[in-house]
Amino acid sequence: MLDTREKQGLRCGYPLLSVENVKLGYRVNGHTNVAVGNAGFQVWPGEKVMLLGPSGCGKSTLLKAVAGFLEPEDGVISFAGRQDLRPGPDRAVVFQEFDQLFPWRTVLENVAYPLRATGRSRDEASEKARRFVELTGLSHAVDRYPHQLSGGMKQRVAIARALALEPRMLLMDEPFGSLDAQTRARLQKELNEVTRRTEVTVLFVTHSIQEALVLGDRVVVLGHAPSEVREVLEVTGAAGDLDSKRFAWTRRQLCNLLAEDGEEVDDAVFE
Repeated sequence: MLDTREKQGLRCGYPLLSVENVKLGYRVNGHTNVAVGNAGFQVWPGEKVMLLGPSGCGKSTLLKAVAGFLEPEDGVISFAGRQDLRPGPDRAVVFQEFDQLFPWRTVLENVAYPLRATGRSRDEASEKARRFVELTGLSHAVDRYPHQLSGGMKQRVAIARALALEPRMLLMDEPFGSLDAQTRARLQKELNEVTRRTEVTVLFVTHSIQEALVLGDRVVVLGHAPSEVREVLEVTGAAGDLDSKRFAWTRRQLCNLLAEDGEEVDDAVFE
């Protein structure tokens, strides 16, 4: 496990991900709708970086661009020193939707599938998939099908499937956003433990301030679309005690950053 000082020390080298003056949008009826106006930030190996902002500010669009699903209108995205960002197993994606699993495959088969697709033998893929199923606490459900799983269990399978690829970066697009509060809190705790054990680098989209504090080392705060990066805030350790003054201060600072447009922002809006 990397502690805070070690993670900060890694920043003396080269970032794993560099986003520089990036503009992103979608073509609709011949016109470009700009979602991200100018984004710039870096992610270092072993970090968990949260993309935080109001709905529609381009958080998911940025994540898709890092995954290689979208090309920037302007600016540069570099990953591991290269700018050719076609989708690949080095950047595994976990989406919000529960239906991202193959309904005709068991838990084990779902986790093993991308391993088979990237050239592993059946036995090797099955053995490795089983390890990551166990890591995410699903050994008891290894032979179940998605329709036999709760929403939280489905997301565990999706996380196990992504981690089994041993990606350099795990890209997570509000994976807990559709879960009830109790399940969401439990999976946040489990994700912290899994990332501690694997030391995978994480880029995580959320609109929840509390989730950003519980999971993140740093938070990249975006404004309204076409968004720009308002602030990159160090939050490592702020969630160690949810009742602490540091947690309350950091949470209020994030609320204030999200209210810079002159809007009234209440913490509860981002729960």
